[in-house]
Amino acid sequence: MNRFFGALAVLFASLITVITGFCINTNTAASVNALLSESVSYAQNNHIPQAKLSLQKAKNLWDSQMQTMLLFVSHGKLDQIEETINIADSYIKSNEISLYLAKCNTAILLIDNFKNVEYPNINNIF
Repeated sequence: MNRFFGALAVLFASLITVITGFCINTNTAASVNALLSESVSYAQNNHIPQAKLSLQKAKNLWDSQMQTMLLFVSHGKLDQIEETINIADSYIKSNEISLYLAKCNTAILLIDNFKNVEYPNINNIF
């Protein structure tokens, strides 16, 4: 009987860990994508200070959640997204708006892909 309760406890602990990781990863990805999309919209309308502010918020959010997300996901995907956001930041600081928009759109696509991989479906299993 003790083995049964032990196995049940391990099962619940595993489920809680998986659900927590899923929620943290998808919520962070959605929030960062929203901030990046907002920043792109501002940059396209030549509101560069607001675009910088939205990008900085996205960057800060990603950096603050990075260590937690690394518990659940490999470094490669997260590092690639972080690097893309940092490159976009350097472009907007140097007022290269077309390059900034391209890098932001790349980051948005990478984050969308990252978020989609988190959802359990048959394509992500095989």
